[in-house]
Amino acid sequence: MANLREIGEFGLIERITGALKRTPGVVEGIGDDCAVLRFGNALLLATCDASIEGIHFRRDWASPHDIGWKAAAGAISDIAAMGGDVRYVLSAVACPAESDSTLVEEICGGIADMVESCGAALVGGDMTGSKSVIGIDISVLGEAVDGRYLTRAGARPGDVVAVTGFPGQAAAGLLVLQRGIDAPLLLQAFLRPVPRLAEGRWLLGHPDVHAMIDLSDGLLQDLGHIAERSKVGINVDSDLVPLAPALNGFDSILCEPLECFALSGGEDYELAIALDPKQASQICRDFAAEFGRPLTVVGEVGSGWQGIRLDGQEPGQRGFDHFGPA
Repeated sequence: MANLREIGEFGLIERITGALKRTPGVVEGIGDDCAVLRFGNALLLATCDASIEGIHFRRDWASPHDIGWKAAAGAISDIAAMGGDVRYVLSAVACPAESDSTLVEEICGGIADMVESCGAALVGGDMTGSKSVIGIDISVLGEAVDGRYLTRAGARPGDVVAVTGFPGQAAAGLLVLQRGIDAPLLLQAFLRPVPRLAEGRWLLGHPDVHAMIDLSDGLLQDLGHIAERSKVGINVDSDLVPLAPALNGFDSILCEPLECFALSGGEDYELAIALDPKQASQICRDFAAEFGRPLTVVGEVGSGWQGIRLDGQEPGQRGFDHFGPA
């Protein structure tokens, strides 16, 4: 019998969900950033995300407000990944009975501030006890704008793949936090990420964008999800992946190749897309003009094979897996 480390997070999900039955009203089920559910004339987007102390956050590294903010941001980012509008959020918080009430109140305040900054409402949830650590689960309901949304399954052979902003800053922020290095921009990226909701809606408005995902587990890992769902191969060119200006000069301090952060660092919540190569240059220019941040082509979609490659080779470390090696 295989253990979880052997089959990994995504292998476990596949085993659990493989036998589930589709029910009426489910337009898109398990396998994408959100479920898409028909409700009257509307299409609802539904998702949830858990944050566990010691895995996703540490109280000696982050303020309670930052812990709540980031937990909510990670869940809301799933709505951005499909080009949707976020509407309502519910939060469940588990904590030991000995916890300082102010600590829990400030975590919930961080959740509420993140939700409200996105124009959504925190409408309920649950409080429960735990033996030793704090756990947070965020559930989000959004809406598909005009009944339209993007999934991971639309990439086509011949497409190019592009990424918003500068992936890798959050992973670098975690490392500077661990090492006590003063790097405010990197720390901000790790502790207070911002879901790319406006960017997702903008990209949805371009019919030449065929697939989209948010970067929660790393560029290679998440583009691999697009490749799997679209049944295509995606090759990333490491020379094209943008490096954040905030990383300049940190290569010797961090003792890690900077491109490793950009390729396999997670929790940036930038967006990766597949799009028509004929329109890519114009869309990238228009995106930069609209948002003041780049949209950069980093690879292409191939045919005759499936999966993810880096410079034509099977990549080593793709990104984060909850049950993989530490």
